[in-house]
Amino acid sequence: MAEDTESLAERLARLVSPGPNGSDLKALNIPEAWRPRMDVGPEGGFVVSTPRPGSEMPDAANILAEFKLDPSAWAITSLRRGQWQTFKGEWLESMRVNVVPVGVLKENDLDLEKLVDEISKWRPKAKQKTTSGELAFVFAPSDQQLGKKGSGGGTIDSVARILETTEGGVHRLQELRKIGRNIGTTVIALLGDHVEGNVSQNGRLQGQAGSDLGLTEQTRVGRRLLMSQIKAFAEISDKIIVPVVNGNHDEVTRQVTADPADGWNVEIASAVQDACAENPHLAHVEFRFPESDHQTLAVNINGTMLGLFHGHQSKDPVKYLSGQAAGQTALGNCDVWLSGHFHHFKTMDIGPRFWAQCPTLDPGSAWFRDRTGLESPAGILSMVIGEGWDPRKDISIIRASRN
Repeated sequence: MAEDTESLAERLARLVSPGPNGSDLKALNIPEAWRPRMDVGPEGGFVVSTPRPGSEMPDAANILAEFKLDPSAWAITSLRRGQWQTFKGEWLESMRVNVVPVGVLKENDLDLEKLVDEISKWRPKAKQKTTSGELAFVFAPSDQQLGKKGSGGGTIDSVARILETTEGGVHRLQELRKIGRNIGTTVIALLGDHVEGNVSQNGRLQGQAGSDLGLTEQTRVGRRLLMSQIKAFAEISDKIIVPVVNGNHDEVTRQVTADPADGWNVEIASAVQDACAENPHLAHVEFRFPESDHQTLAVNINGTMLGLFHGHQSKDPVKYLSGQAAGQTALGNCDVWLSGHFHHFKTMDIGPRFWAQCPTLDPGSAWFRDRTGLESPAGILSMVIGEGWDPRKDISIIRASRN
């Protein structure tokens, strides 16, 4: 049998020449969804690029140009990459680029000033007098990823979910007091990925492809939302504690080795801390941040050691926590752990201790769907903690009506 000397580059060139035959497609083992094609009409559509090794993939604008689409006339709304292995063992990738006419996108532009003003005016409907008590109500927003566009909409939809679940948290606190929970402290535990950022996925989240807000706009909306959440609980809490850790989307840079405590979630909370310090009505609000060069936080909440970590440190959070406990780190010595990152709710007893993984508040996670085949409904975890109190007893997920 004659040896096949055709190179991968030659086979790819033959594939994209007019009228590739069935044997060409079969030899490259291209999944049906990733075969090169264009489906674009007056209202938009998509193109799927020519298969290439991942290192040779051009940017989205050049892919549009390959299909003779003017990049200045089409706004990129999202990107997806597919990867597979040929029968000869070579790895190939294709990129799907979804587009709409530029004029359509401009008609739907987000009015940032109006949005910020509406957040500032928002107040929960529920009211209750401040009470003192030995227990603490934990309200744990995670993976808000402000600025992200997804199946659940964009920033406007995320803001609506966050304010709705915040009001739900106020109602939940009132319900717990009515059934005898002696709660004086509220903990707003910020578990990271406050913003969509611009470093994840090698920077492909920047611009119209993945975000409807720039980075400084994301942090501005984040500050207003956090202040609104603090004010909502401030009127009905003897004390508020805001512990903060960064997530992977909060990272400022990945070009150099940076302090993990330096991130957008910490920056948002630090700015709000400065604002609270200027407001005598918020003198009972305290903030807790990781030490320099730390990604995690341990804080004493009314006799319970509460540990926070985002979750991106390991694919196996339980194994990660077991290692922290074995090393007797501050995080490892906690009684209760909270984390996020994986976009769905999960709990586990780890010896005498308790771990809860919080759901997401983002506008739909294609990452989670592609990874698991499931959708994760938006929500915020709440629970009650305190010395000698079982955190499992009152744990609840406050769901948003829009997902």
